[in-house]
Amino acid sequence: MEKPLHKHQEVILNIEDLAFGGAGIARRNNYIIFIKKGLPGQKVKARIAKVKANYAEAQILEILEQSPFYQEAPCPYFEYCGGCTLQNLAYDTQIQLIHTQVQQLYEHLGGFNTITVLPVIRAEPIFRYRNKMEFAFSNRRWLSKNDDLHRPADFALGLRTPDNYYKAIDIDDCLIAPPETAAIIPLVRNYAQDHCLTPYNSKNHTGYLRHLVIRKGIMTDQIMINIVTADNTPELLRPLADLLTKQIPDISSIVNTVSYNVSGTTHGEITHLLAGQAFITEKIGDLRLKISPESFFQTNTQMTNRLYEVIRQLAHPEPQQVIWDLYCGAGSIALYLARYCHSVIGIEVVEASVANAQENARMNNISNATFITFDLVKQIRTDSDILIHLPSPNILIVDPPRGGLNSHLIKKLLEFRPLRIIYVSCNPASQVRDLKELTTENIYQIIAVQPLDLFPHTPHIEVVTALERV
Repeated sequence: MEKPLHKHQEVILNIEDLAFGGAGIARRNNYIIFIKKGLPGQKVKARIAKVKANYAEAQILEILEQSPFYQEAPCPYFEYCGGCTLQNLAYDTQIQLIHTQVQQLYEHLGGFNTITVLPVIRAEPIFRYRNKMEFAFSNRRWLSKNDDLHRPADFALGLRTPDNYYKAIDIDDCLIAPPETAAIIPLVRNYAQDHCLTPYNSKNHTGYLRHLVIRKGIMTDQIMINIVTADNTPELLRPLADLLTKQIPDISSIVNTVSYNVSGTTHGEITHLLAGQAFITEKIGDLRLKISPESFFQTNTQMTNRLYEVIRQLAHPEPQQVIWDLYCGAGSIALYLARYCHSVIGIEVVEASVANAQENARMNNISNATFITFDLVKQIRTDSDILIHLPSPNILIVDPPRGGLNSHLIKKLLEFRPLRIIYVSCNPASQVRDLKELTTENIYQIIAVQPLDLFPHTPHIEVVTALERV
């Protein structure tokens, strides 16, 4: 069949919808065109960038008619940053569109045509909601036509550009990050430049400063700063740590992570304590949780309270039951549920997170929670007997990375046949793929799908899905 469009062709398009992932959708005789940064209701002049058999991709050249749902984005970096791509879309519309996307994923990708996705639980607040932000240093500053040319082009501290990993947008603040970010970023940038601390070159793998990670205990006001470097020379950063603690009173922890990995990870091989404690604490409900630099913790503290309550309600644990919490991180879900069940076992591959979870259990006087280090991707193929010797779960909580579960793990989990499985995911596409496999033998049926907006102004959504044994 002849493709209806060709590369570089300029076309007039009416954007009808928003795809999962955030691109606008237009159609020509049922041929789908994804438009980067397009909003439903816009009429645009666009250039075709890619043509495939079933779809094309296009970039906007000119907005001919604005969307009725459009609003001006408050962030000065919105046009260039690839993070909060929906800031210019009214929040009510964001929620409606995301709900539709989740419903369509369950119906079209999963074949779950009889499942009704519950209304999205809205975020509060919708700005300054992240408790953790990772900023990148770069020796190549991304320049817009309106950029400040007085700043050096070979130093940037900010966010990666969506189309060029090697460059970073030099920013002074981020509206979804903790408010202290506006003081921390300029201070770190100025110090680094004044003391000739070189930014990392991601192409040649040279330079010193790699990342600046800011974490905040939203309920405790404790701040952690993690400066990730390519070399093991923490003495270069100690004067900066002293300056930060003097200027920003809420800083409780400053660490230096040394990462020799050529990838963009903020995890490293060595961690040095530069000031304060090696951790911060956060509160979720009645729990007080210790968080180390490498611990996984939900990035939206206020909505995490809502998330954990949804998990509890759907899991419906009883006093005699055993719960397994897979990919447990620092143990927050397991510890939240511990009071409602006989015992809970958290399983996690990151040893530092397991140590945090064990410490969190002690700190909260929870004696019926056990945490073990186990690789659910690799060891499940060779050492799965370790799981067999654990008390069998009545309830299984899984909160995997964005890629979801692997087939070996799913097959092993089905052998335990828990009464209920609660699948928590920030990627409903991989979640739906796994749910098809979990329900394929009609052992389990989906009883509830609850989306929660933990990531306002982005195309991401958290979805909690409950399965029950038939």
